[in-house]
Amino acid sequence: MNKLLALGLSLPMVACVVGSGSDSPDPNPGQGSGGSNPGTGSAGGTANHISADTTWTGAMDVTSQTTIDANVTLTIAAGTTVKFGPSGALVINGTVDIQGTKAQVVNLVPATAGAHFGSTAIEAGGSLRMSYAVQTGGGIQVDGGSLTATDTRMAQAEGDFLVVGDGKVDVSYSAIGLEAGGGTDTTHCDMHFGGSGATIKVHNSNISTSSYGLMLYGGNNVDLTFNNWFNNPIQIDTTAGVSADISGGWFDKGAPSAGGGATLTYTNPAANRLPATGTNSAGPR
Repeated sequence: MNKLLALGLSLPMVACVVGSGSDSPDPNPGQGSGGSNPGTGSAGGTANHISADTTWTGAMDVTSQTTIDANVTLTIAAGTTVKFGPSGALVINGTVDIQGTKAQVVNLVPATAGAHFGSTAIEAGGSLRMSYAVQTGGGIQVDGGSLTATDTRMAQAEGDFLVVGDGKVDVSYSAIGLEAGGGTDTTHCDMHFGGSGATIKVHNSNISTSSYGLMLYGGNNVDLTFNNWFNNPIQIDTTAGVSADISGGWFDKGAPSAGGGATLTYTNPAANRLPATGTNSAGPR
């Protein structure tokens, strides 16, 4: 893999493949990844590991599970397209910094249109920062690390998209799900929260077009303010002991009711869908 990385970085016209070393394929294809980079940057490490600060630009091909090691930063530059094979995924023990812009988004997509790839796993000590990204085909799992996403669009996971067990989450001005008329979303649940130690904020965003908008099965004082919730047969499903603030939000079928032993605080309800710009807006800007 190192020879391929070096070749890709020295010859801009040739894509290099991370995760294509001699290691056997990961037995769990839901946790695999690799990448290709015809752009600039430096990289190092053993097969399926990135162990030195690296920058991806241009076109990347992720073929098997790739781990970003602790204390290492993978930067994905504006305008980059990362294509994941069926066993493609990232395991983040260090930092992944996705630096999209409104004019040049970063696309994280399956190598084959309509296919799926493994979830991005953010482990304890790991961090994923996303700005102006579009991720389709694979979800995100927070297992003790931190996720910060702004102006990002997420859809078409094979199962649940944003799964949080422990860690810190701040998603804002983003969309989990599709707009009406945008096709059928394969995602089962836009968000699935469990555990008790997570700090979660998903605010000023659109949550839509899945069987469940949110399975709130763990978490206290979850910040879900100023969101648009639409085209979900079940907006929020709760279990005893959880609590969340859904104030300022708009629900196309009316606000959900908390189940026994759960608390949903809903003040200042929005009479109409929150716009994409202006005060108390929701969705990518």
